[in-house]
Amino acid sequence: MPEVEDNYENETICIKFCGSCPTYPGIKGEVLFCARGKSISPKQKSGCNCGLCDIWNKYDLTDFYYCIKRAEGE
Repeated sequence: MPEVEDNYENETICIKFCGSCPTYPGIKGEVLFCARGKSISPKQKSGCNCGLCDIWNKYDLTDFYYCIKRAEGE
């Protein structure tokens, strides 16, 4: 499984999915958790948009709640 690239294109895609996620911590500038790692202020699990995300599909990811857990490959 390839590591998720931390780039502008992926960040732009991620904003659409993380921004509307019920578990999204809402910290300005925090997105692309599957590449960058968990939030500095994670919430409790309240539903997850990872499986709907184009990045999740593009990189064949299998995990969820990256904002709470860790980046892919850590």
